Amino acid sequence: MSTRSKSSVGSCIPELLGFNAFRRRSNKYNKSEDFGSSKTPWPVSFIESIFFPEFKKKCHVTALEFQVVETISKGAFGKVSKVIDSEGKEYALKILSKAQIIADNAIKQVKDEVMIQSMCGHHPFIVNCPFFWQSKKQLFIVSTFIPGGELLRLWNNYGPLPEEVVKIIIAEIALALDFLHNAGVIYRDLKLENILLDADGHVQIIDFGLAKWLKYGSRTNTMCGTLQYMAPEILRMKPYNHSVDWWSLGVICFSLLQGSLPFDDSEVSMSPEYEPVEVPRLGANCSPAAKDLIGRLLTTDPEIRLHTLYRLQGVSFFHKFSFKDVQEKKISSVELLKSWSSTRTSAISQQTASSLNGKEV
Repeated sequence: MSTRSKSSVGSCIPELLGFNAFRRRSNKYNKSEDFGSSKTPWPVSFIESIFFPEFKKKCHVTALEFQVVETISKGAFGKVSKVIDSEGKEYALKILSKAQIIADNAIKQVKDEVMIQSMCGHHPFIVNCPFFWQSKKQLFIVSTFIPGGELLRLWNNYGPLPEEVVKIIIAEIALALDFLHNAGVIYRDLKLENILLDADGHVQIIDFGLAKWLKYGSRTNTMCGTLQYMAPEILRMKPYNHSVDWWSLGVICFSLLQGSLPFDDSEVSMSPEYEPVEVPRLGANCSPAAKDLIGRLLTTDPEIRLHTLYRLQGVSFFHKFSFKDVQEKKISSVELLKSWSSTRTSAISQQTASSLNGKEV
């Protein structure tokens, strides 16, 4: 074989093995202009992506579809306004600052809040959250507007409430707690301010900012809540479970019956050495059954504390009481309260008139 023919065969070897094609492809993609054109642009900014998938970038409703009526409240992350849509339906619109949420490391917190409330809002005693979305700088959360105001306001206006009224209020809250716990949610901020009353006087739990997904029977250790309503195990900075919500229910029950909170700010503190103070006794006007219930709810040991709806239904305070009627909203605490208030006002008027008549004589 000649030298030329050997050279021709040798030059064919790279072609046969595919090396030349590989070189051509490599040279093509090594060009800077081609390299730049191969880059895929990211469709959303980072400050939007971190709130996905809970907060959609686009929603079938927007803030422009609501007309602001008044500002209801202002919080750490933004404000809540009463708004109406084009059909005149009332809502509560919460607008939150993304920058503030990121600065406070509360991204997961606000994402859990909307998911828990939207998934559990079909319960009759939990405020629904039908819409939520985001813009470049803000988060928008739309909830059902509750016109009756806070339970705190009712409590301030009337003071100690009759036991028949307290039964309905506590039963409605307990039904909501039981539902949340069975759904794998711990609420952690049950207080008079976070319970609203609808137009018919039924309880509506709001503000799921401290709520958390927690499988029933599991524990968590985040230190959060409102001091006067916090269970001793949280104040001692120990792991805790859903039982802490039932302690808070006990604080509310005591307050409604007695007309004052059981613990002052000065009596509670968050420390591993914290020693719970003795629970004050209810007044003489409260029944032994009411005192028994408070003792069961405000028990320091979470293992002994009353912490299920089943056990609550079995205490003497709720003897012959229908939780089914409460669940179906057949009875209203406000209607009973109006009747009681009217009777009390009439009795006071008669007593005053008798006193005046006696003086005149």
